[in-house]
Amino acid sequence: MASATETNGARKGDLSSVAAAAHPTAKDPSEVAANIKYHAQYTPHFSPLKFEPEQAFYATADSVRDSLIQRWNETYVHFHREDPKQTYYLSMEYLQGRALTNAIGNLGITDEYAVALNKLGHDLENVVEQEPDAALGNGGLGRLASCFLDSMATLNLPAWGYGLRYRYGLFKQSFTEKGQQESAENWLEKFSPWEIVRHDVIYPIRFYGKVEVTPSGARRWVDGEQLQALAYDVPIPGYGTNNTISLRLWEAKAAAEDFDLYAFNEGDYEKAAHLHSKAQQICAVLYPGDVTEEGKLLRLKQQFFLCSASLQ
Repeated sequence: MASATETNGARKGDLSSVAAAAHPTAKDPSEVAANIKYHAQYTPHFSPLKFEPEQAFYATADSVRDSLIQRWNETYVHFHREDPKQTYYLSMEYLQGRALTNAIGNLGITDEYAVALNKLGHDLENVVEQEPDAALGNGGLGRLASCFLDSMATLNLPAWGYGLRYRYGLFKQSFTEKGQQESAENWLEKFSPWEIVRHDVIYPIRFYGKVEVTPSGARRWVDGEQLQALAYDVPIPGYGTNNTISLRLWEAKAAAEDFDLYAFNEGDYEKAAHLHSKAQQICAVLYPGDVTEEGKLLRLKQQFFLCSASLQ
């Protein structure tokens, strides 16, 4: 553990004073600083001439994620080998809070990261403020769901969480001369450094249609609307344990062959991307307005989408 004097009283360094080097499981502040700089240079998300607090946050998150992925993979292997009964927790929302402070706190390396960032010319407090809250939940239900996952990870229970990867979440609130204003909460405007897309985990989700019986007696589903559920996994580390479980978030998408290129070239752009637009609606916002029949239907489709993908 780094001392409080090192954390709070050390003179700030700068990026040039630290050599970039990969240390995926670093705990020593110097190695942590080197790993953060390594990600700033070799996992770049911004132009190389900047290392402002926002850039420092993403590089720091990438560094912490290295440690999480090691524990995550070990947890996967353990579950696969032991094959225990597992808990699957489905929720329409999760209110996680900022993942960076939670992760380094649970891993017991908060002071080390504070010292490391100081060596790079930043304060941990300023860096963590750069993280947008994941707009996956609203209030008590979402917070309870996230607490369940944290607790199950800490208790070394084999568990998974399942939810939807909302793009805009609920809403962002501001106040003007006209009163309270609501706008979309675009937490994915840049990207989330914590999620891992699983391109090999994708399932068909079917809406509407009917079952048709062929002359041979076989049954097939026809005349419906088929979307795809693509998995994004987020690591959930337990406190004081290597156990790291998953929150799997589903994103709705349509296949490339569902894009009507002929209609697009004819100028009928809405028809061309009709199914892609339907897919975007599924995970656009948390709790869409349900005053209209369309709103009620969309909420039902969200719930069916989550259940079908998770059961598959």
